[in-house]
Amino acid sequence: MKITDRYIAKEILSPFVVSLLAISALMLVGRMVRFFDLIIAKGVSVTEVALLFLYMSPFILALSIPISVLVSVVLAFNRMSSDSEIIAMKAIGINVGKLSRAPILLGLIAYVATSFISFYLLPESNVALKNEFFNIIIRKTTVGINDKAFNTFTDNIIFYVDSLSKNREVMNHVIIYDTRNPKMPNTIIAAQGRFLVNKQDKTITLSLQNGTIQELGDHPDTIRLINFKTYDISFSRSEVSPSMSYYNKTTFEMTIPELIGKYYLLKAEKKPYNSLLTDIAERFAIPFTVIIFAIIGIPLGIKSPRSGKAYGITIAVILVLLYYIVLSGAETVGKLNILNPLIAVALVDLLFLVIALLLLLLVSREKNLAFLNPMAYISRRFA
Repeated sequence: MKITDRYIAKEILSPFVVSLLAISALMLVGRMVRFFDLIIAKGVSVTEVALLFLYMSPFILALSIPISVLVSVVLAFNRMSSDSEIIAMKAIGINVGKLSRAPILLGLIAYVATSFISFYLLPESNVALKNEFFNIIIRKTTVGINDKAFNTFTDNIIFYVDSLSKNREVMNHVIIYDTRNPKMPNTIIAAQGRFLVNKQDKTITLSLQNGTIQELGDHPDTIRLINFKTYDISFSRSEVSPSMSYYNKTTFEMTIPELIGKYYLLKAEKKPYNSLLTDIAERFAIPFTVIIFAIIGIPLGIKSPRSGKAYGITIAVILVLLYYIVLSGAETVGKLNILNPLIAVALVDLLFLVIALLLLLLVSREKNLAFLNPMAYISRRFA
């Protein structure tokens, strides 16, 4: 890498790191309220919350890296342009093509990193995130039990515990009111009980010892008593955590080979697969935006010194929003089978790549990009 390339790369790296941290923090703000609620109201430890943040980071990085590349390139070239460094470089024969080598190379490196996150880290972290949420549910179930009080495990299970063992694993003198079958609710009284957790199957069993079950008999005025030495109440995945599906992997938890395998399975079973194809296309499309944004940032940075940093950043943000709006539209087109999902999503990246190259071409030919600043055009028009 030549001296000029190294210099430009250094100019980009500093704002990239700052932008990446700032954008990632902004994406976390909306989730921090929920996490603080977990710490304060639910008794979840700070370590557990830190793990949740860690498992969420690949998803946040996959979105924030492309935006950070765009912002950092705009800021770097804006600074060099405002200090007349771009003019000086052009004067000694360094054209826009040569100025573009460093940001495009960094964009390629960021593309490889983002692709690795999207293809491998993202599905693994989503599985780990789900497992960690289940572990929190387990901890709240087995540790968050209060003695001499009524405890609610699910909407249909309420139980009273007289006392707990020192390790809080064994419940003594348990009374349970079970309304899972509304037509035949029952009351269970047991000398002891404990929760048994199967982390592999994501199920929880309440194991009771030495008790009786009181349930309605054949007539409304009769009660049937059943004595037992051991009685287990099993809770399904949906009862443990209704908002999360543990039985099947979602597309966000699948690697590319798994997604492709599921595609062929759905195709063989003649089931709809457009939504799955859209998810596969996104995995490839979003990382490629890193290269597109790296190219777009060059002309935006060079041609925005007079308008200041805010102008270049504003246009960059508008382009990012426009990209995701168009991508969302392409996803809808693909899912509705109006166009093949792979083609629909690929066309979005192709469109913005063409826009990026055209802007770069205009700047290399010293063309004015006033059309990107409509307010300046309006002020000149009515001056």
